[in-house]
Amino acid sequence: MRKTIGATLVLAAILMITSGCASDWVRTAAVHEKSESYANTATSGIKAIRIADELYDAANKGNRQLAYTALIQLERESKRTEVRAMGTSKGWKAFDASIQSAKKAFAQKPNGEEAYLHAARLRLAIDALYRSSPLWLQYQNVVQEDLERLRQAWVIEWEDRSSAELAALNVLRIHAERFEVAALLERPEADVTHFQELMNRMEYAIVYAAKSSGAKERNRNLDRVWLELQNSADMLFGDSSVTKPASGEPSEAAATDPAPARIMPLVPDMAAREQLATMFIAAFVMGILAFVGWQRYKFEESHGASYPPPKSPWERDA
Repeated sequence: MRKTIGATLVLAAILMITSGCASDWVRTAAVHEKSESYANTATSGIKAIRIADELYDAANKGNRQLAYTALIQLERESKRTEVRAMGTSKGWKAFDASIQSAKKAFAQKPNGEEAYLHAARLRLAIDALYRSSPLWLQYQNVVQEDLERLRQAWVIEWEDRSSAELAALNVLRIHAERFEVAALLERPEADVTHFQELMNRMEYAIVYAAKSSGAKERNRNLDRVWLELQNSADMLFGDSSVTKPASGEPSEAAATDPAPARIMPLVPDMAAREQLATMFIAAFVMGILAFVGWQRYKFEESHGASYPPPKSPWERDA
């Protein structure tokens, strides 16, 4: 009976050690596989950001040849599988369309503001994929200033109030056009299109208000659309959607094209390293316990007495 119990204990200890080591090997292999994937993504991200910066700088300096070369490189880099795995499908459609528009703009003489606009759009888009704090989110303060300037245009008594209002709205449109692609890569399409639709409604409200004779009704209509535009901007910049690859399309309209996956850390986090260390230590301790148990079992089997043996009379007297 004691033999059976002892053998069972030894076998259980060996199985625990084996399973613990196997778990460690599986976990370690998974960590290395993820690290390799993250390393590939990080390398592509660094290269894409560098090319986008070169494109923007060349366009800003009017160097059309260098800008066009960087544009072709950016187009090639953006088609890599690990790059397209991030962002949203709607965002990538807008990105590809902006690439084609930029090619036409750089091919023209002079290319001017249109080429610079597309370079800025593409740079913000690439930055949105790889930065933890994307540059396009800094446009929130710019948009708030544009909205306040737009509201002041009809609050203050101008000689040509509608022209001032439309001019202020046009500034808002220009800024919104710059971060449009980046927003589509990070936000649900519905939030971006709603903001754009409200700018169109604001233009219609301004034109309608110019033909209205009642100042009170005029201001009330403009205030209503302005408030909706303000709320839409807050939602657009404050949205925190769940990460999702571009290939998947959610079923709910409110969750369409959520935020992209970003570069993950290239080294396993502290919790994973601590778990691996704990499992190795546990396996080592279990090995020692198994060895001690085996010694006890062998002694009892050979001597027919409990382990360790009882002390001799001389040892007890001492």
